[in-house]
Amino acid sequence: MWVNPLLQELIDAAQSEQTSRAIRIVCTILVSLLYLIGLACLFLLVFVIEGQGLFIRGFFLVMGIIVLADYLKFLKALVRRKKP
Repeated sequence: MWVNPLLQELIDAAQSEQTSRAIRIVCTILVSLLYLIGLACLFLLVFVIEGQGLFIRGFFLVMGIIVLADYLKFLKALVRRKKP
């Protein structure tokens, strides 16, 4: 429940022009760590843990793909902001 507002504030700080470069780097690293931990957990649930049904594995796989797409969107926004 508290992760979503925290993540959104970190993303906003990482993309903001008003924050210092060091703060943007730290926020980007924290956001990346949260996304990568979430991705690793979801994909471990799909491919490593046995005894789950096909529906549950498919659900976790779709969730992992959604998180991956959101993370790539975040990285694309960072790269696009730095180029101009």
